[in-house]
Amino acid sequence: MIYKTPVLHSGVTGDSLCLTAADVKDGDTYAHIEKVFGKGAVEAPSDDMYVPPRPHVSLGRNDALVGDYFSIMANEAADVNLDKKSRQQGSDRSRTEIKIAPAKGGMHEAFKARDNDAFIYRWQFRVAAQMKFSPSFTHIHQIKAYGGSYAEPPLITFTALNDGKLYVRRIADKLTDGGHFDILGSFDLAAVAGQWLDVREEIHYSNTDALYQLLIRDQQGRQLLNIDRSGLSFWRTGADHMRPKWGIYRKHHPDLRQDAEDLVDFANLSVTRVGGDGGGAGAYCGVTEQAAMPARK
Repeated sequence: MIYKTPVLHSGVTGDSLCLTAADVKDGDTYAHIEKVFGKGAVEAPSDDMYVPPRPHVSLGRNDALVGDYFSIMANEAADVNLDKKSRQQGSDRSRTEIKIAPAKGGMHEAFKARDNDAFIYRWQFRVAAQMKFSPSFTHIHQIKAYGGSYAEPPLITFTALNDGKLYVRRIADKLTDGGHFDILGSFDLAAVAGQWLDVREEIHYSNTDALYQLLIRDQQGRQLLNIDRSGLSFWRTGADHMRPKWGIYRKHHPDLRQDAEDLVDFANLSVTRVGGDGGGAGAYCGVTEQAAMPARK
């Protein structure tokens, strides 16, 4: 078991911004997320496809490993993308995600990544054991640009496919088609389905001096994936900022479960600015860690 210190509160601690479900009041999930991550931090267009509207981000309580958590639901038959069009109306994908919102102001503003910034993202996630995937894409994490001509394709995705693996993909700068990507690494997701996985992702955003480090462990602390890459582009030309997203963003496909709900759970989301002036660069969500980029030459 690797979750020994519970996350106690949302908000800023030193150089870190934490979003935890532990201090969410029942019925206040969306408002709480947007208070911390900014107005528009919840993308849940499928809520309104139900009468009455049905929240696609809900609370899970008192898990033995992570405490309280956010549960994100997907339903292939009814879910939509931001265009609010169903699969029957010609839409080809659906989404429900939590993100650092682009709106200006609030405590989240300092945690948007600009060119040459370095950040650490920490969280835990659990994919339901019965969830199905397609040969197309199901993204459960993205690093996306806001602003500029190349903001549409994500910079990084965690993409689950029907071969049972989760792939970490990177799309280089100055591309507009998300189909052109490099695979930085992968692991057997099917072997750990239904387990909590712990993620530490560190990015130095740059097209000249970038660094990408990723460590994913299972709930016994065993290493599933370890990536350490430099010399690649990790910025979007013309972007205002980069920010993380967590959730379910997938393309419709017959291989997905057509008659049941799918769930991916997320806990203890944190964003830490490396080298900031908050006096607590090693603090995130009530836990401390020596969080530093390797010495750069």
